[in-house]
Amino acid sequence: MEIIKFLQSFSTDFLDKAFQFITILGEGVLYVLVIAALYWCVNKSIGLRLAFIQIFSMFTNGVIKNIFKASRPIGQDGIFSLRTETATGYSFPSGHSQGSTTFWAALMRLFKKVWIYILGSIIVLAVGISRLYLGVHWPKDVVGGIIFGVLSVFIADKIIGSALKNQDHRYLLILVLPAFLGLIFFQDEDYIKTVAMAAGFYVGYLVESKLIAFHTKSSFSQQVIKILIGLLGALILKISFKLMLPDNNIVAFIDYSLLALWIMAGAPFAFVKLGLSSSSIKSINVLSKSL
Repeated sequence: MEIIKFLQSFSTDFLDKAFQFITILGEGVLYVLVIAALYWCVNKSIGLRLAFIQIFSMFTNGVIKNIFKASRPIGQDGIFSLRTETATGYSFPSGHSQGSTTFWAALMRLFKKVWIYILGSIIVLAVGISRLYLGVHWPKDVVGGIIFGVLSVFIADKIIGSALKNQDHRYLLILVLPAFLGLIFFQDEDYIKTVAMAAGFYVGYLVESKLIAFHTKSSFSQQVIKILIGLLGALILKISFKLMLPDNNIVAFIDYSLLALWIMAGAPFAFVKLGLSSSSIKSINVLSKSL
């Protein structure tokens, strides 16, 4: 409590807005967009690794939160809380801290670039401090999120690396099946969304690798069009579900599983059909050229 009070003692309108912006750097939507762009346009293998690492980390975050059921500092005397709409579920460990740590630690592990180490460390620290300043997490939540984020990267990347090296999707079931088993015990919306993304990524990976096999290499203008089409498709999916269907766990599962499926297989199929990407599968290449 004293640490939060100390940070909030420097509160100004500028810092309030600044830390609300910084905390966005730890939100899942941002990382999904970046991972999708890397997968579509830069390197499929890196995109796949980042996607499954991030999902594994968020799945473990949901399990740990539901086990400890720790309350947040929101509403405590002597502190204020901002951007509470991002503070869903229980407090320990911090999802924002774990998510940002997972993403940047994975990039550090994959690329081993000095600038990524420096930038990633700064962002992880800034996101953690923002959660304290905004009064939505305790210090132990942030520290726990960072620790579990690092552990998730090393565990998940070993499994995903084996799947890609051996071209055997069954390794990924080590990550996906436990998440589904957790549905027996945990039915909160955040956990259901994470499991849905895991299912969509897994099925999408199978479909893309066996039926599409797109190549990321394209001209700069084609890369821009690919990203726009991919994001537009995701946006249409989200808006359609929000406007046309009720808000419940079943709909949320379908919504997020289809979103992940679109990222992994739907968008790449559209790229190939539109001639924006080539494919290793001859029948799709012929179809693309005829269109």
